Amino acid sequence: MSNRAVCILLAAFLVCCASPTFAAGLRVMTCELPPFSYSSSNGTSSGFAVELVRLMEERIGGEESNILFYPWPRAYRKMQTGSGDVLFPMAITPERATKFKFVGPIYWDEIYFYSRKGSNIKLTCTGDARKVRRIGVTKNGFIHVSLQKMGFTNLEPGPSRKCDFLKLVRGRVDLVPMGEKAISQFMHLNSDLNPADYERVGPPVTFVSIYIAFATTVPDGVVARWQAAFDSLKQDGTWLKLKDKYFPQEAVE
Repeated sequence: MSNRAVCILLAAFLVCCASPTFAAGLRVMTCELPPFSYSSSNGTSSGFAVELVRLMEERIGGEESNILFYPWPRAYRKMQTGSGDVLFPMAITPERATKFKFVGPIYWDEIYFYSRKGSNIKLTCTGDARKVRRIGVTKNGFIHVSLQKMGFTNLEPGPSRKCDFLKLVRGRVDLVPMGEKAISQFMHLNSDLNPADYERVGPPVTFVSIYIAFATTVPDGVVARWQAAFDSLKQDGTWLKLKDKYFPQEAVE
């Protein structure tokens, strides 16, 4: 038997051993961040990370959780105060590594700055962005935290990435950071944003790996089962098919 087959069988065994009781009672949260997670007017939720969570729950064998949408700052605060159990998508930072447990990585991307088309902002290095008036960031998000640690003081925190880009096109901020792979679908799924209004400037700001975060109160065994479910989805090609569905530009590269 090949090593790959052994890994698939081991992951399946761990998933099948799951107790659905605790998994079904998890308070699961996300935010409006297409293409990873987004809700529609009829109350349904979709997105790469949402579908992935549903597939993982199916592998674990528990009931589907009621995924609640909150602005990122509120969801992050609920995780910290004990009124939330799961939050996705979330990037790991050294500080977060001590506050939460993680399953993944479910995706990764390079972060760039984006400006208004025709703004003539030139960045030869990330540090040049300190010279602009304001940078729109999602409050308590990975990039907000990362830029603060880099010494940036010209940050304007907001409730969501969409809000950041609306500020950009209206001239309230000069730059907004966003993942290179995610921005095309992000714009497509936010119909009131026009990709022609924005352009990428400068070199990569940072690299981000994206995970599903669990509160420290969630038992290690439950987190391990979710990781095993994710591993099995990667091993049998399901994760790759889902990735190509939401990030089609990668499928032709």
